[in-house]
Amino acid sequence: MKTNGGWKIYSLFLMIAFLVGGCGFKDIDKRLFAVSIGVDLAKDSSKKYLVSLKFAIPSASKEQPNDFYIVSQEADSMSEAVRILKTKVDKEIDFSHAKVIIISEEVAKSRGNAGMYYWFNRRRDIQAITWVAVGKPNAKDILKVKPKSEQVPSNSLFLALGKDGSETPYVIPTYLFDFKYRLIERGIDPILPIIEAKKDYFEINTAGLFNESKMIIHLAPEETKILNFLKSKEEKSSIKVERGKTVIVIDSQMVKAKYKIHTPKGSPPYIKVNVSVKGKLEEASRRVANSQLYQYEKAAEKTLNQEFKNVLKKMQRAGVDPMGFGLRYRSRHFNHDDWEEWKKIYPNITFKVHTKVQITDTGLIE
Repeated sequence: MKTNGGWKIYSLFLMIAFLVGGCGFKDIDKRLFAVSIGVDLAKDSSKKYLVSLKFAIPSASKEQPNDFYIVSQEADSMSEAVRILKTKVDKEIDFSHAKVIIISEEVAKSRGNAGMYYWFNRRRDIQAITWVAVGKPNAKDILKVKPKSEQVPSNSLFLALGKDGSETPYVIPTYLFDFKYRLIERGIDPILPIIEAKKDYFEINTAGLFNESKMIIHLAPEETKILNFLKSKEEKSSIKVERGKTVIVIDSQMVKAKYKIHTPKGSPPYIKVNVSVKGKLEEASRRVANSQLYQYEKAAEKTLNQEFKNVLKKMQRAGVDPMGFGLRYRSRHFNHDDWEEWKKIYPNITFKVHTKVQITDTGLIE
């Protein structure tokens, strides 16, 4: 009798749980899917941010591309903006398909945005693998761009940042989880790609370097490529080398970079960076024989040594560390003041770069 009564009570609670859980469910036709999010500074307003959401509108016909529309709201916080945005639409806002977060250049260069950055990580329905980027001139203009080749709203950004489409060393994609990690971890600073809006296309070939939650400097396209090489995140590229009056271009197939921090007693500390490059001759201003490849390899090594060193020194002068040198130092010095020691070492540390270039052949022309 007790057993049967227990089962009846258990079944009753189970039925109540199903009924309560079903109250919060909304069908897909009652949801608006935000595919990308933009955050600008509010203009001519007492509010702090202008938050824009780009919603995808599915098409009923396969011949017609999907449409979109953008809804914006000024607010002092992301939470406030989203709550007011819900009053401007007729369906529930769903962030589960949001894959790109665009932060305007003005927002990136201003301090006091940590709460806004953390909001994205605290939301359960925003994926940690969402890409984060800086928008130029502002985030809303990026959301408005619709390339002619785009069939799904914001899909061109997804392809460019995810490298499922174009593969280029001028793009350094950053996930939301990595951006948050770099914001709070000592010894490694955030880096975000910069997206510039054109008339009907995007241009992504520069990067912004952060110190804590503020963007300090941006890298030019060639500097962005060098940083990608240092991070060993991109191997396919072209490297221009000049030797006398001859100009060659190396099609790199493999680029690997390793570094080690040396702190010898009684001598200044330094960072030894070893870079290996392997590729083939893609273009030359005049005929280059196989017997001359060694000379061009040495010229390429000299050029790359200087380029790598220039980028490293530029980041050092700005006080930013996207490579994570400080984190590497802390992981190998187990004392209570390792971070304070590194902050004294980094501004004056020397970089010693050694590049090894191998040109395998001169292409199909002999």
